[in-house]
Amino acid sequence: MSTSPNSTIYISAGEASGDLHGAGVVEALKESLPNAKLFGLGGDKMQDAGVELLYHSKKLAFMGFAEVVRHLPYIMAVRRKVLSEILTRKPELLILIDYPGFHFSLMRKLVRYRDSYRPKILYYIAPQVWAWKAGRAKELAEFADRIAVIFPFEVPVFESYGANVTFVGHPLLDEAGEIPPRGEYLNSIGLNADDRVVGLFPGSRKQEIRRHLPVLLETVAKLRKFQANVQFVLSEVPQVPVELYDRILGETVGIKRVRGQSHSVLAHANASIVKSGSSTVEAAYFGNPFIVYYKTAALSYAIGKRIIKVKHIAMANLLVNEEIVPEYIQHEANPDTLCAALLPLLTIPAEIKKAREGLKKVRAQLGEPGAGGRVAEMAAELLRN
Repeated sequence: MSTSPNSTIYISAGEASGDLHGAGVVEALKESLPNAKLFGLGGDKMQDAGVELLYHSKKLAFMGFAEVVRHLPYIMAVRRKVLSEILTRKPELLILIDYPGFHFSLMRKLVRYRDSYRPKILYYIAPQVWAWKAGRAKELAEFADRIAVIFPFEVPVFESYGANVTFVGHPLLDEAGEIPPRGEYLNSIGLNADDRVVGLFPGSRKQEIRRHLPVLLETVAKLRKFQANVQFVLSEVPQVPVELYDRILGETVGIKRVRGQSHSVLAHANASIVKSGSSTVEAAYFGNPFIVYYKTAALSYAIGKRIIKVKHIAMANLLVNEEIVPEYIQHEANPDTLCAALLPLLTIPAEIKKAREGLKKVRAQLGEPGAGGRVAEMAAELLRN
């Protein structure tokens, strides 16, 4: 294995969150290996950090079984191209970030070439095998030379299969950035410093926006009947075209729209309605009382219901193994239920205090800042060895 500072590294992330986490790793790698050549899959942030993109992650963000099946020919074409580039360029190290469906398929293909080409593999943000498919833990332990996990309870899961696994902390602690004061931020989006604010988080993928945003708009209408003076802020993501939001919102008025400002919204909202996913960890980090919801395709839900093995779907709840925040999935994620669940977090001081105290437990499980740097150190060790 080469120890040259000119090493070639393949780094891959298939979603917006992975792009952000990957950029942190790349920036740290550039300090120790400034001449390393990096190529792979990612988004704008990884590209800006110095990665040559084979494909942009915004074209790969498919969620749910039904959506993946529908786009399978395209996904397979991308995998063939990636595999061809890896076999041609022969990087000494592969850094695979989350996105397990694609990355496991890629690793299985690479096994066929081990007699002539055997790169080191570092897997960052391991798949949630404890939730639905324990067999993948064993498979990943066989494929990966090192595994970097962002939740402490994942360490014994992978160690039980013989994996070399390290808890590196949650990258959010480095990515949260500087948050402006509440009054300054609310004024900047046309609100007053003393306004009561509800954050609306429909998701980061087009199909999530299509399913979730109409439900949120109906929920807003119901909430206004009980709390007419509450202000609503919709958190939009840059990777989803603004036209999609425009089309669903239509003539809706009275909702402030912000783009790429999710952390500021979570830091200053009085309460939020948050789509299940990484946003639940972000909401917990900022101590924002919230409720969790999710809707998916009927086929995806039917399959997921049969194979998911955990009591909770929100990572905030999984981290402390109790329902810190209420969860409403599929048919339960309706305007009546969401409205009834959110009202106590806006109006009852005891419920607000209870929610904030519970979120402190979640925050304590996220480790210390520096996750990207620790992953970069692991990568450098693999190259040296």
